[in-house]
Amino acid sequence: MELQWKALLTQVVGFLIVLWLLRKYAWGQLLSFTEKRREHIANEFATIEKKKVDAETLKKRYEDELAGIEAARRARIQEAAHEASEIASQVREDARRETVDLRVKANQDIKMEMEKANAAFRDQMVDSVIAATDKLIKLRLDDTQHRRLINEFLDEVAAKPAGR
Repeated sequence: MELQWKALLTQVVGFLIVLWLLRKYAWGQLLSFTEKRREHIANEFATIEKKKVDAETLKKRYEDELAGIEAARRARIQEAAHEASEIASQVREDARRETVDLRVKANQDIKMEMEKANAAFRDQMVDSVIAATDKLIKLRLDDTQHRRLINEFLDEVAAKPAGR
């Protein structure tokens, strides 16, 4: 294998001529194209970076809004729980008052019925004592004197403590 100097020299000279022609007529356009392409790619990266920053800002804003909504929701729940507690407390207080009122009324009714029963019992006792006394002494006192004597007796009995 022998080198063919002539062919090699012809190819080197041809390559240099093509290189010179390209440099003279196409090199500026080629560099201009590559520079424009480089600028376009740089602009695309800048746009992507700006959109990324905008997306992060928007994400942060939405997260803050979501946190605010969550805090408002918790506050409303606490407010509703507090309101329910106040309503329950009011219902309990109303029920307690109603119970006390019913108890007082029942006690008053019982007291009134006891007084009526005592008065009826007293009248019955007076009538019984009058009848018994009439039979025993066979002496006729008028009804007013009988009642006065019996009432004095009952007052004495009522004044004495029970069980003595």
